[in-house]
Amino acid sequence: MTFVFITVFVSYALLVAALHAGWMKAIKSKIGSENRDKFVTVIVPVRNEEGDIGFLLDDLFSQDYPRNKVEIIVVNDHSEDKTGIIVEGKIKELSFFNCKIIEATGHGKKSAIATGVQQAIGELIVTIDADCRTGVSWLHSINACFDNTTKMLFGPVKIEQRGSLFSKMQSIEFASLIGSGAATMAFGIPTMCNGANLAFRKEVFHEVRGYEGNTQIASGDDEFLMRKIAKKYPKGIRFNNSQASIVTTKPQQTLSHFISQRIRWAGKWKHHGDFKSKFLAVYIFTFHGMVLSAPILFLTQYMSGYVLLSLLILKSTLEFIFLRSVTSWLNIRCHWPSFILLQVLYSLYVVLTGFSSLFVQTDWKGRK
Repeated sequence: MTFVFITVFVSYALLVAALHAGWMKAIKSKIGSENRDKFVTVIVPVRNEEGDIGFLLDDLFSQDYPRNKVEIIVVNDHSEDKTGIIVEGKIKELSFFNCKIIEATGHGKKSAIATGVQQAIGELIVTIDADCRTGVSWLHSINACFDNTTKMLFGPVKIEQRGSLFSKMQSIEFASLIGSGAATMAFGIPTMCNGANLAFRKEVFHEVRGYEGNTQIASGDDEFLMRKIAKKYPKGIRFNNSQASIVTTKPQQTLSHFISQRIRWAGKWKHHGDFKSKFLAVYIFTFHGMVLSAPILFLTQYMSGYVLLSLLILKSTLEFIFLRSVTSWLNIRCHWPSFILLQVLYSLYVVLTGFSSLFVQTDWKGRK
């Protein structure tokens, strides 16, 4: 049994080391120097976002990208609050900007984005969530990466660290996902991306038939589309490694909202048609299950304390090196108490959300 644990832990250590190498490769790769300002349509799907949408529109209206090359389409997914009123007020306030609000033809984020794409006139489609904030050169950084070979571009998203320990833990945990997605992409293996900072060619969206085949899945507007495009254009997906492209979002305010969100995200893995992504999901789940069982083996004398401590130190050290490089690039403080607490709780969190995603139906923005 000890030999099995050592083998699995060493394989995980090699995986984390590979992710660190991939991350360093991703952020050091040369970005395209496309000079032609392409017409960009920014699509913002919204549902009950009255507290956030105004701030995002201010950021979009402040972009240093040529205004005659930008179109903003806010797609209202049947909001039940004042989201539509706020957007209309912003449009009137800045009537010179090419911005409009339309109603989604169906229900859900995929339907909202697809509705926006159907009405978009831009060569490039850029999606962002309503609770995000951007820098003034966000669109410039996206345009620069779209050379003739680029079909899809995913950018970095970070969770802002507020005063609470909970928000700091979310920020570090989420940084690991961003780093992992960029790292695997650097090796030519697209595994994950985030729809809060995503861009693709409109013609390619139509070529792969958009979200056809997975519209019934609550999440995955980003990753399922990425896999479709990767299948047709294996070398057409890139990570935007310009720090000007970083998008900031808010942490979940309560533990129940956080768990609900993560269960919804975890529910995507069983629908992945790509073997590599499925294998990675099952491997990570299995590894963290073994982490949870290791203390039991120690207490029942199936594993020595020296071996257990050595394996845990190896795991924590490599994870810290990887996370430190990602958080540093994202300008996130690698908060020591948060990191230590994550070392204690993360395996339990992975196993519980993984199991729950198979059986639990979650609520999100008033919908099951």
